[in-house]
Amino acid sequence: MRVDLKSLGTFNRIGSAGAKRAADALSSLTDEDTFVERTAINFTPVDHVDAVLGAPETQVAIEFDGALEGRALLVFDEASADHVLENLQGAGEDPDPAYLHEVANIMTSSFIDGWAEHLTGTIDISTPSALDTDESLVPPGEDVGGSSFLFTSTIGVGGDHRCRFYLVPEPTSFVGTLRDGASNGAALDVDVDELTAFLQLTASGASTVSEQLEMLTGIDAEVSVSHLNFVPVEEVPNTIDPGTYQGTVFQFEGPMEGYLAVLFDGATADSVAEAMLPGGADDPEKRQGAIEELGNITASGFIDGWANALGTTIDHSVPDFVDDMGKALLESIAAQLGQRQEFAYVFDVEITAGDPMSCRVFAFPDEAGLQTTISSLDADMDVADVERL
Repeated sequence: MRVDLKSLGTFNRIGSAGAKRAADALSSLTDEDTFVERTAINFTPVDHVDAVLGAPETQVAIEFDGALEGRALLVFDEASADHVLENLQGAGEDPDPAYLHEVANIMTSSFIDGWAEHLTGTIDISTPSALDTDESLVPPGEDVGGSSFLFTSTIGVGGDHRCRFYLVPEPTSFVGTLRDGASNGAALDVDVDELTAFLQLTASGASTVSEQLEMLTGIDAEVSVSHLNFVPVEEVPNTIDPGTYQGTVFQFEGPMEGYLAVLFDGATADSVAEAMLPGGADDPEKRQGAIEELGNITASGFIDGWANALGTTIDHSVPDFVDDMGKALLESIAAQLGQRQEFAYVFDVEITAGDPMSCRVFAFPDEAGLQTTISSLDADMDVADVERL
């Protein structure tokens, strides 16, 4: 089953417009200022969807069917849920938490309207309900390579509070919609199974990196999230959480060109440096050398894995050590990508090691090279057999 990657651009715009309408609806209900922080399309293994959506909090689910089938989720943390209820127009002094179901109903309806207009069909939504935490977040349907598309939006309300809105389309339904909405220009079509294979290859590379990290530091590490984000280039800086990061940035070239960033937040950089340099982490040069060594190992785990699966060579530059705000680091990469493409394909991997250690790895391939690479893969390959490092 093939889809045109460029058609994702159209649906990203629909999703962004839908998130804006949902935010406006929330503003009308609460008389609070709202804003959309970020909207992206994710492609992720089904068993990673829960990790992408985060820990279960206050979750309201709404099923929809018709021109598009799937499930919408509105998720609040406790403080934000209380804030919305306290400011809900006409809710009284002691509002019933069930009022959030109606909030979800109105926001989902606002979000879905744009989809119905684009698909020239009717989309019906169900009665809102609390989501059973044991229930799969991906709607049931025919399996699409073990992966799923989902739309994620973060909406700010009242300045300091956030809610998250997710649209999880039934996989087969959405792939058909993507195919029907393919662009009229030059297509960048790929097979969904091949796209899944590349995602699995990247996740397997992350597992290898986590093992190497554990060997070098003695700290247990694991891959917590691995997915592909599809965002407008200008939204690339919003894919990372606020804060300062240390790490390395590489440029790679060959059949696929692009950038790879290996970033450790402040606490993680301190812990990693201390583990690799007992008693010597205060030496700036040694500390930078340790971070660069980890960056090199991480780059090899990903890039060599891609190259070996393709039977080719992908070269990467020497590491460029970085120490800055995360958004500023990704802005420089976005500026380079923006010279040749409108949208970015961001492979986002998080490797956690204890608490609060976290390593974020971002790969930004160019879109033409990505299509060629994905189409060159054997969708049935065993990623465990691919040699790395």
